[in-house]
Amino acid sequence: MPYSCLPTYPLILFGIIEPALLIWAYTTGMRDPVRFFSDQAPNHTLAPTCFNPQAEALTLQMLNVLLLLAPMALVCCWNINTPTTKWYLMSVAVADLGHVYATYRGVGRAYFITPAGWNNLVWGNVGVSAFLHVNRLMTLIGVFG
Repeated sequence: MPYSCLPTYPLILFGIIEPALLIWAYTTGMRDPVRFFSDQAPNHTLAPTCFNPQAEALTLQMLNVLLLLAPMALVCCWNINTPTTKWYLMSVAVADLGHVYATYRGVGRAYFITPAGWNNLVWGNVGVSAFLHVNRLMTLIGVFG
């Protein structure tokens, strides 16, 4: 009995690895929301008073979105309904671009085009998002079968 309409590689990437990364990011951020917030734009010094209640609320809401995306990836990737999976991959591919752009806006052009200076969070926001985006598009056009 089939368990997914995705080929093996995309299923492992989007149905196992990506949800695990999302849960890891959620857990890491919940352990230290101030650091998660400040690491979004590591090239800008964060004054201690900058993590106000609004910043905390937005940070925790962002972390909640990450937690929400993990089971969505599982549900949409581990099913045999091809349209559901394809629409999910298309939607998240568009969101990948927004994620990269938001990071660009936050860190500024000079920092953005200097990957040697990126921290782990920026690598995740840009590098991992770009990698997943390319793999989503390749999956949608049938490169993996």
